[in-house]
Amino acid sequence: MRRMLPLVALATALISVPGAVPAVAQQAGGPVQPPIVAPDKVWPASAEQVDYAALQSLPDWRGIWLPMMGAGGKPEIPQLIGPYKSYYDKVQALIKSGDPEATLKVERRSSACEPPGMPGIMTQPYDLEFLFTPGRVTILQEAYMQVRRVFTDGRPLPEDPDPTYNGSSIGHWEGDTLVITTIGLREGATIGRWGITASDQVKLTERIHLDASNKDQLVIETSFTDPKALAAPWHTIARFKRQRSLDQLEFICVQNDRNPINEKGEVLFEGAKP
Repeated sequence: MRRMLPLVALATALISVPGAVPAVAQQAGGPVQPPIVAPDKVWPASAEQVDYAALQSLPDWRGIWLPMMGAGGKPEIPQLIGPYKSYYDKVQALIKSGDPEATLKVERRSSACEPPGMPGIMTQPYDLEFLFTPGRVTILQEAYMQVRRVFTDGRPLPEDPDPTYNGSSIGHWEGDTLVITTIGLREGATIGRWGITASDQVKLTERIHLDASNKDQLVIETSFTDPKALAAPWHTIARFKRQRSLDQLEFICVQNDRNPINEKGEVLFEGAKP
């Protein structure tokens, strides 16, 4: 699915639909406005009548959640295949070469302000905040002031999603565990540190819950499947510690947009990008 119509098709649509363009825009020199297309269906999260009382049965995730770096145990090594394996091997070789700037050279973003996308938005060394509203969980990441929307109102995953940084996420509750399925990531998206990338067919399943023995620890268990990039499912675990007395800070990325580049303005390490 593509939301943007070709300009010719859009112009044809505007001409063929009387009243589609406001009168002021139809005047000579006025801006051409796209038609407003009504959604096929209003899902419960945006319905006129919603059940706020149902939120009382959800677990208490209030507060700010700080990442507990390294608390997820020894990381599992993904079984990458094809060009994704080749790229990973090249990055690993560079890191092991002893080059003091190796970790800077493997940065794949062209700008330090380009968001990491999923799952990076959930695993950065900055805090998370969760907001519960009827039919939806909104996740706020302090870094770059990112927002992630997870719909829990029964809607299905899109059949042909537009590739985006965070993908399309649909969730449901299994007791006190939020289960989220995400698809629609961009081709070559970074799904792990130091060269772990995926295709546009990757699917993420997250299970988010409080630790059984510590209500102030949050656990995020993620499983990745990808027929193009992974020979078998890959799993990661991240843990967070609750801070009820903190608030998120404003994060203006353009004040520190300094990714390393060469004299031509290109990123230092392109590698064998999938």
